[in-house]
Amino acid sequence: MNDSLDEDFERTQKLVLVLGQARQLIASELRAGLTDAALNLQERGVLLALVRGSVQTPAALSKLAGVHATRMTRVLDKLERRGLIERARNARDRRLVDVSLTREGQVVAARSARVVHGAWSERLSHISKSDFDALSLLLSRLLDR
Repeated sequence: MNDSLDEDFERTQKLVLVLGQARQLIASELRAGLTDAALNLQERGVLLALVRGSVQTPAALSKLAGVHATRMTRVLDKLERRGLIERARNARDRRLVDVSLTREGQVVAARSARVVHGAWSERLSHISKSDFDALSLLLSRLLDR
């Protein structure tokens, strides 16, 4: 390879490594904070997606919460058995199922949101607003491709 390709490869590898380390660190901190709620990261993601209220179907939750579509039914089954969510047929289209939080689910989701906020706030506290905005923009561009 020529020097330009070597430099590009090395720069890319460093970015991939740093992103992976950041993901591992945040995931570890979140797991530690969620042990009392006995939630894994996928379950937490579903609850927080439901709190936002923008989606209700399993397919939409799968995308928003980052849970693979083939795993979503099992995640929802577990949350339903614990009394955190309810599933019901959609009133306008009976082929669809809507998912909603129960009262207990709302309590657990609120506690989970506090844990997530605390972990991210502490981790990002030393980053200026302009750096945060720039990082958000760059990561969004990375995801747009």
